[in-house]
Amino acid sequence: MGNILERIIEHKKLEVERRKGQVSLSALQDSEGYDHKRHDLCRALEKSKHFGLIAEFKRKSPSQQDINLNADAAAVAQGYAKAGAAAISCLTDVQFFGARPDDIDRVRAAVDIPIIRKDFIIDRYQVHESRAMGADAVLLIATALTAQQIDELSEEANELGLQVICEVHNEDEIGKISPSVDIIGINNRNLTNFEVDISNSLELEQMLPPGILRISESGIDDPQSVVKLRHAHFQGFLIGTYFMRQADPGAACAEFIRKAHKINDIYKDAVA
Repeated sequence: MGNILERIIEHKKLEVERRKGQVSLSALQDSEGYDHKRHDLCRALEKSKHFGLIAEFKRKSPSQQDINLNADAAAVAQGYAKAGAAAISCLTDVQFFGARPDDIDRVRAAVDIPIIRKDFIIDRYQVHESRAMGADAVLLIATALTAQQIDELSEEANELGLQVICEVHNEDEIGKISPSVDIIGINNRNLTNFEVDISNSLELEQMLPPGILRISESGIDDPQSVVKLRHAHFQGFLIGTYFMRQADPGAACAEFIRKAHKINDIYKDAVA
């Protein structure tokens, strides 16, 4: 994965420079989407009645080439919102994740809940792009950034009214977290061998700064895991591949939430 990540970042640098030449920063700032109202992701997670579920829209990934290549962004987003998702994460990387240029625009037009732009953000231009897309939050991947970059990009996002999720995979990356970050996401995927283990969330959660919102990401396909992590102080869960592999991702999300509530009721009765 290290090599894949390096390839992605090198490609992203070229991609961003190309886009800067096509659309200036001032043009982004003058775009209609730049003035869209912002939705508060942190509040949505805190107030969620359905475990702070963040449902993700994506078509493929470097580790799984064909997840749902022909999915309709608007239809899936509407299904997620109807199911009770607190927010939607939308992949915008075309080369490696199969996004279409208008996916996030169609998601924004389809739902009135927070949207996270999920991409490999390495440049302040992308933060302004995210605002122009109508996103409410951005994801910063600690593996791909220095502590200084995380700090600078987080501050830029905050100034633009965007909230920031900083994704970490291990203890070293926790040390990079900026005070300007709003949410910490712990990724359960080992980037060297692609293996997934939710115990990573449980172990790293104890090392996080007190008071900051924490979410668990990757490999969550069991409602029981959500209930377990919820009682370990996690206030949100990012789930994508599991839903997107189903014929109807929105229906799969609704059924997942129903099962999680049932398991949680049993858990509460057992400890009462």
